[in-house]
Amino acid sequence: MSSLSLIRKVACPLFLCVALAVAGCVTQETYKAQVIRTNNFQRQLAEEEKRSVDLTAEIARLKNQVVELEAQNRALTAQLKEAKAQVVRSLEEVGRLQDEIKQARAAAVAPLGAAAPISKARGVAPSSTEPPDRLDELKDNAASPLMKSNAGTPSPAAP
Repeated sequence: MSSLSLIRKVACPLFLCVALAVAGCVTQETYKAQVIRTNNFQRQLAEEEKRSVDLTAEIARLKNQVVELEAQNRALTAQLKEAKAQVVRSLEEVGRLQDEIKQARAAAVAPLGAAAPISKARGVAPSSTEPPDRLDELKDNAASPLMKSNAGTPSPAAP
């Protein structure tokens, strides 16, 4: 029994060393492959974190741009409304002045015994020296080629 006991004393630790070496240890190639893989994951993670920071900055910049554009849109909308109101006021003033001119002509002709001027039929364009009598005619004539051709020449009634 002493030889069996000697074999057990020598064989058991030797078997344990071989088992640990085979089961718990990795080869140098496997270790290097794992290190390379880990380094690649760390590099990719760093790149994605940088990209995330860049995209966050881009989102913030675009949000600021949206706010600025909305403010600019509100300002331009207010300017447009004011311009439209000014055009309406100008058209009303032109109509009022035309009525005054018509009344003045009628008053100037009436004392001499001549007949009062006959109002024009709707849709008839005014002569080149006479302004239109109504706002509707202004609107109609604004699109007509006659008004476009006369747009470059100053009006005799213009100050």
